[in-house]
Amino acid sequence: FFFFFFFNTTTKTQQNTYKQFLTMRFKARILQDKVSLFLKIVTTIQKMSPNCVLHLTERKLQFIELAEITEGGVQVWSGVNSNTLFEDYSIESLNNNEIAFEIRLDQLQRSLKSGEKANDVSIKLTKKLGMPYLSFSIEQAIQQISIIQDVPITLLTTQQISNYIEPHLPDPEVQIMMPPLKLLRHVIDKMKNVGQYLSVYANMAGELKFKVETDMVTMQTTYDRLDHPQIEGRSPPRENPDISTEIKVDLKLFAKFLFSYQVTPTNVICCIVEDKAMVLHVLLDDLYLTYYIPAISIS
Repeated sequence: FFFFFFFNTTTKTQQNTYKQFLTMRFKARILQDKVSLFLKIVTTIQKMSPNCVLHLTERKLQFIELAEITEGGVQVWSGVNSNTLFEDYSIESLNNNEIAFEIRLDQLQRSLKSGEKANDVSIKLTKKLGMPYLSFSIEQAIQQISIIQDVPITLLTTQQISNYIEPHLPDPEVQIMMPPLKLLRHVIDKMKNVGQYLSVYANMAGELKFKVETDMVTMQTTYDRLDHPQIEGRSPPRENPDISTEIKVDLKLFAKFLFSYQVTPTNVICCIVEDKAMVLHVLLDDLYLTYYIPAISIS
């Protein structure tokens, strides 16, 4: 007699994910003049990490890069209204018509590059051999070429999605407009050759300073007459020119944030929560990127 034993090696989480996947539907057409913006968002976020979570809802597309800011990592939360990037947008799921998955940004970037000069770029959630993919259908009329590119994804369960919570921090001591990022980037690139840490000083009198120093060299640049805007959902800034604060952050991480100039923001706001984090809000119409860069304590 021969006995055969079959073991189910899938975890409960995997089983729940697969059950949810069977009911998920997502498809959309990227607006022809927004493929480039979509690509810039992906390229900007990729500077911080090769992977991210893409969270789709009925009205919004959200990119999430998570790290423990208490352990020196940077969190990035980016969102854009679905009608800014898409038309014929349709999404269905058992989780309030929300779908979230992990995706490699280099693969997503490659598909968007293929569609930059295309006449039509459509995306949809699909599966092949039981595995989930984000599938791109790209039509290039001039060359009469049709391209299908499948980007593998890892779906998240409802419980996993609920664990993604944006950091809750106290109101900043100072919130101030940033100078043009592209110009600041040239200065910061030079500072990277001097030291590892960047000191950022700001006050409510419109002054913002960036400094890097070692035992041998000190390099500093100062900007003044900067505005102190109100941030939606936050307390208004305290109108006291004597209020000031300073924070030290990893210079290379700050330099990576500066690549957000690629989305051509209308406003960039720097908020300093003393001894905790520098929070940077990059704003453009319906698009936002928020960076949480942790403070560094050096004795």
